[in-house]
Amino acid sequence: MCFSATASFTASVVIGLAGIATFASCKSPKERFLGAVPFLFALQQVSEGFVWLSFTHSAYQHLQHLFSVCFLFFAWVVWPVLIPLAFYKLEPDPRRKVWCRRLIFVGIASATYASFNLIVKYPVPNIATFHIIYKLTKSHYHDVFFFPHQTAYVISTVLPMFVSSLKGVKILAFSNFISLIIAFYLFQFALPSTWCFFAAFLSAIIYYILNHKQNRAYFLATK
Repeated sequence: MCFSATASFTASVVIGLAGIATFASCKSPKERFLGAVPFLFALQQVSEGFVWLSFTHSAYQHLQHLFSVCFLFFAWVVWPVLIPLAFYKLEPDPRRKVWCRRLIFVGIASATYASFNLIVKYPVPNIATFHIIYKLTKSHYHDVFFFPHQTAYVISTVLPMFVSSLKGVKILAFSNFISLIIAFYLFQFALPSTWCFFAAFLSAIIYYILNHKQNRAYFLATK
């Protein structure tokens, strides 16, 4: 999360506790994929909290790369696969389920390319205007794959919520889409870190839905 180590660790504790409660409240295995999102997001925030500390505490400097990779692994690899998978598991409509399955493969393609970048390009974090920018070593194929990769990432993390026939998902869909637009417009240079700040609100929505009986009934109802 942008701003500071304190912000990241505070968010990780609050969302982590909510994430444990959310996952524990899942009534069936198919709900657990979505129910795991808040807790995994909390782990991601812990990683970036240590990235922040590596700039100000020498004891953590040698771990900067490790925690940077951990943060980006969640941001670039986990979410484009887990998000479409979660809604594939929940989707009752066979036709929409097919589209969710296709989006899983789009997410796998995005995550595979991102994994390659994490291994080969050695991400280096830098602080700029209270945000962390993760810079990768550029290669001759960077400009060729940059736009297709970004497109695949957005499609796999945003579109499954709009494809879903579950009514309550539309709250998540529009919240996620609006947060992406705001983050891209205001903080494009630090998008992975900043968008994750908005993702905290999405985790809160997931917690609210899956921890209340009436909300769950609405969420799991089809159009």
